[in-house]
Order: sequence, then structure tokens, then C-alpha cells
Amino acid sequence: MKIDGLLKERDGWLEALDESEICRLASSFRHGDQCAIFQPRKHGAFNVCFFVKFGSPLERWVLRAPIPMTVSKALLDEKTEIELATIRYVSATTTIPIPKVHAYGYSDTGSNGLPFIIMDYVEGCSSKDLRDPKYGMNWMLVTSFVDKLEMREAKHVYQQLADVYLQLRQLEFPRIGALGLPSRETPALSCDPEDIRVCNRPLSIDIVSQEVDGLEPSAIFPPKTTLPTAKEFVDGLLRLADNKLEKEHDQELDLRRCAETLYAAHHFKQFVHEEWLDQSANKGPFVLAHGDMDNIMSNLLFGKDYNLVAIIDWDFSRIVPARLLVPPIWLYGSQLAGVLLHQKDYNQRVGRLCAEIQRREEALDLPPLLSSEWVPLETCATPPLSSHLTIPRKSTRCTGTLFSKKWCPSQLRTPTTHGSRDMKKRLPRVSGRFMEASPELQSFSERKTREQMEFFEAEKGYYGDESPRRICPVPPFAYLDEKYY
Repeated sequence: MKIDGLLKERDGWLEALDESEICRLASSFRHGDQCAIFQPRKHGAFNVCFFVKFGSPLERWVLRAPIPMTVSKALLDEKTEIELATIRYVSATTTIPIPKVHAYGYSDTGSNGLPFIIMDYVEGCSSKDLRDPKYGMNWMLVTSFVDKLEMREAKHVYQQLADVYLQLRQLEFPRIGALGLPSRETPALSCDPEDIRVCNRPLSIDIVSQEVDGLEPSAIFPPKTTLPTAKEFVDGLLRLADNKLEKEHDQELDLRRCAETLYAAHHFKQFVHEEWLDQSANKGPFVLAHGDMDNIMSNLLFGKDYNLVAIIDWDFSRIVPARLLVPPIWLYGSQLAGVLLHQKDYNQRVGRLCAEIQRREEALDLPPLLSSEWVPLETCATPPLSSHLTIPRKSTRCTGTLFSKKWCPSQLRTPTTHGSRDMKKRLPRVSGRFMEASPELQSFSERKTREQMEFFEAEKGYYGDESPRRICPVPPFAYLDEKYY
């Protein structure tokens, strides 16, 4: 309901934006030259983009501003500074293609009290729209049944991905957080990259979303806080997931049982602390990660002949433990849940990317740093689980089936050890046994179930829905009764 209200408010705000004001703002940074909108505005969850062009000489720009309904006022300038500092630093120290920034403003100087960034418009299509002209479908899906060595276009894309990740891996920093400028008065367009430092908290989509929802994530990651160890950062990410589970009333219990959510949360933490964390790397290396590129395909733009022409949307970039710089989930062309269920297919693509990284390291006479870190990923579930860790809002949604296989008591195992049907049977059994052992978890589950039912009732009244959402039908602690299978 709240999100519905936010979306309506956002749509009304977007509709009311005056494009002539946008043009006047853009013109003020090009000697007053007149400009015009050359394509409809576009928006995502957090930003809106306007596309303007000047006639003589021909030049096209993008004016990008945050949407105030989905980014709280307290975060507007912080988010903008991180993006400006990161673009400046990456542009100065790598060959990663990023649109040139022409102008910017913070909330105290921006139009309508909003910060903005004006940058070059880059013609290209996102990686999710890449098509192979021979097969007429998404290139990543094609590569699942066609030998990649016979597909020059796909190989070319992998080579460019390898180059991007190699360069990101070379950028090491002393602390975890996000990049920032020496001060807000420092000109971001000409700032010496050596003056850009890790001085902001590791801002993320989850922090922004929880702030809008009133869940107070800043108590976990306060502004201007940087971290000296991987453990402190990872503990903070797990606390963000717990914060959402504790405070949010809609846990989508129409899609999954509360016991399964709690089971996944418990074992995900156990996995992170006992297996994922590398104590030898607790104090580094820490490297720059895009923040969105590993999970969302639309941040990479490709032009003619599949040439990578730009990587955009650096506002959630941050400095993280090197173990969190992992191959993108979308190599398989699927969501996190699909990758966990089809690990072999995903790992094959990771292997192909690693092969290109090794070739690139050899060609540039670089030490085999990234390849040595990524080659072991070809045979494990670390990349998707690392992605879960960086997205706390999803950390309990897809991992239950994986952990039910890993920690399933022997007496509850079925003859089949894999497959979605077996997973659907096994997870209720092991999560039910897990809940029975803890009265505290049972009490928490009962509370969350009550909150969810109250939410569904309020939702029914709000929408006037004759068929409201309902709690998942299996009774909370009847998981060991065979009639439910």
C-alpha cells in the first residue's frame, strides 16, 4: 500500500516536471545556447533522465536527477557526491568507458531543490537487449547451446567484461565505504584523483530503500562511516537483512512460509561466518565495485559490433572486500534464484570469463591476481551467494533450498538429492524441524504471521480486493506430516 502511494506520487511528480525548465538549466551550462528534448524522459526506481540536444555544433546530453519519493532528502547529496567522485576517479585512473560529466549541482543549487548531473548522451543498447543477428535472441541464452569459440560477438563481449573487471580489481583502498570529494566546494570535474578518498559510508539500494520505509538503516551504517575490516562490513549487511525482517510487516508470506524465511536467514548467517569470510583477508584488499553491475544488466551499454561504449549509474558504487567483486549473476541470463538452481550452467560461463581474464593478464604482463581469485569460483556457489550478501533484501528469499540440501538431517533426506521437486519437499521438512527446536523462533514466527495477516486485511480494505493475498497454506508446524507432500 505504501509503495502504491509512493508510485502514484512519483508518477504525478514526473508528469508535472517542466521540460522547458530542464532545457533552461542545460542551456545555462552551454553559454545559453538553445536546446530541445530529443527523446522521452526515462526513469528507474531512483532517478529520472532527460535527453536534450543542441544544434550547432550538434551535441546531446543527459540530465539525471534523483526522484525525491524514493530517495530521502537526507541522502540526496550523499548519493550525488559518491557518483561524481567515482566517475572522476574511474575516468582518471582506468580506460573503463564512462559518459563525460559536463555539469552538476547539489540540492542547494539544483532545480526544485534537487541535485543533478549533466553528462554526455551515449548511443547504445543495454546488455539485456543484445541480440545475435544469426539467432535473433539474447546473446547469453544463445551461448548455452552454441560453442562460444564459434561466436565472435559473444567472445568479444566476454573480452570486454574481462577488461572491466581486471581494471576494477586493480583499484585498492585502505578502508571499506564509498568515494567522496575533499569537500562539497571541491570542483568534481577537475578534482585531482589523488584527493578523492574513501570518506562516505557504503551506500546501497537497501540503505536508500529502508530509509524511505522508515526502517532507520542509518543506525547500522551511519553517514560518513567507513570500516576497517571485512567482518564489520559483512556484519552490517547481515544486520540490514535482520532489520528488514524485524521491522517490515509485509514479509510476502503468501509466497513463502515464515519458518522457511527464518531457516534461510539463520543458515545464511552461519554460511557467511563459517565458510564465506576469509580471516586472512579481513583487513584487505578492498576494491571498487560498481554496486549494481553484477546484478542488473542495463548498466552496460553496447554499440555497433558489440563494442562496450559506456557503463552508467555509479551512484551505488562502493569499496568492498575483494571477495565481493564477483562475476555478474546475469552471465546465466537469470535471477539469483535461477542461478542457484542451475549452478552448473552459470559456472560454465564463469569459466569462460575467467579464461578471457587469464588471457588478458598474460597479454598485459599482469600478475594473475583476479584469475587466481576467480578460477575457484567455477566450481562453487560463491558468486550468487556473495550477490545475496550485498543485497540484504533478497538474502532470505532464494537460499533456503540450497541450505536445506547442505544441512538437511540424514533422516529427512529423500532418495533424490537434487531437483526442484525434491527441494520443495525437503525445505518444509528441515525448516519445520529447525523451528521446533526454538520456542523463541516460534514466538517470532507467530508475531510475523499476525503482522502479515493484519497487513493483508489492511491491503484488502485499501484495494477493495475480493481475493486478497493469504498466508501460505501449509500449517506452521505440520511440516513432518506426509499428507502435505
